[in-house]
Amino acid sequence: MPRPKDNTVAPAYAAPAVDKALDILEFLAEQPRTFGINELARELSIPVNSVFRILKRLTERGYVELDPVTAGYQLSTRVFSLGMRLHARFDLHRRGRRHLETLCEQTGETCQIQALDRDAMLVVDSMYPPADYFLQIPLGSRKHFHCNAFGKAVLAFLPRAEALALLPSPLFPLTPKTITDREAFAAELDLVARTGIAYDHEEYVTGIVCVVAPVFDVTGRPVAGVGVTGFSSRMTGAAATMFDDRVKAVAAALSRDLGFLPARSDPR
Repeated sequence: MPRPKDNTVAPAYAAPAVDKALDILEFLAEQPRTFGINELARELSIPVNSVFRILKRLTERGYVELDPVTAGYQLSTRVFSLGMRLHARFDLHRRGRRHLETLCEQTGETCQIQALDRDAMLVVDSMYPPADYFLQIPLGSRKHFHCNAFGKAVLAFLPRAEALALLPSPLFPLTPKTITDREAFAAELDLVARTGIAYDHEEYVTGIVCVVAPVFDVTGRPVAGVGVTGFSSRMTGAAATMFDDRVKAVAAALSRDLGFLPARSDPR
């Protein structure tokens, strides 16, 4: 079935060839395997001749490579290198790394920073404990807001109208525990705003729990969440809430590093 395209916003300037090339790059970035020219044409509803020309040019520029075994195309390491240049400039990642290390050492669980990225949360950094098994979170992953403690932590401190406008309609379930009622989700944001801590109790993935606090920039705007992600077998009840103070302390320290200075009466 052809991949649906986002036609919600009309571009100010049309550049069909550029759009097709970006469609191909974005599609290949999401795939774990190689794709042939005809497959890409079907998936993206792009003429075969166009796919052929674009892939050949991307290959010449080093952004795509042909797998000689499968005869399919995949992204090359040049794309990774390009992304890492931006990654290195991302201030939140640079300043957050030592705080993430501290949290990981204190909790012995996988720790993440996810940043607000338009209509989703972006995994900016992850830190893993020296354990026999742990959760691995791919950098650059984009996560939904409503079933994600990192998303809740940010939305709770945005103006409510702005926060609700970022939610999908309807709130679709990822697990049986996902909050799908908008009023119930608004109540959840109220609780996060009062306590300064957000939870994901198996709402995104069954068996996975998160404990997260918001990170604020110099203007006082919530820009990210920092927290702990682990297996529910190790993070249920008191085992999850025991991380609250540590997560909040690390989030406050990172916020200060970004220039945030809360008022004396501000519970953050």
